[in-house]
Amino acid sequence: MSIELFENKLRAFPIVLNALEACSEDICAKCIGLEGAKTKVGKLLKKLGMDLEASSIPEDKKVELMTKINDLSKKSEELKVADECICQKTAGNCTIGPGCFVNGAVDLISLVTEPKE
Repeated sequence: MSIELFENKLRAFPIVLNALEACSEDICAKCIGLEGAKTKVGKLLKKLGMDLEASSIPEDKKVELMTKINDLSKKSEELKVADECICQKTAGNCTIGPGCFVNGAVDLISLVTEPKE
């Protein structure tokens, strides 16, 4: 994987993490979707870090990118999730719309991380 590809993959994460952080302070705070999204983002960042370690890009750039990944991972881990979570749509508490905003935010990552066809 090229440096440019790693940089492009990292571009989506701040946007998604900011959206999830906003969700954690609103109606989605007790939503099971937020808990799942936090886990998914953490796993995606971990995989990106492993791919970076295995890559043949120059060491100085690797360190720079790994620092960004670690910072994003820390932000992901710090997302506040309620101790007890349920699906707010199922409970009838979600007023955002027909879809799940949290899941939609995480889906944004795929727009950047999935390879072009």
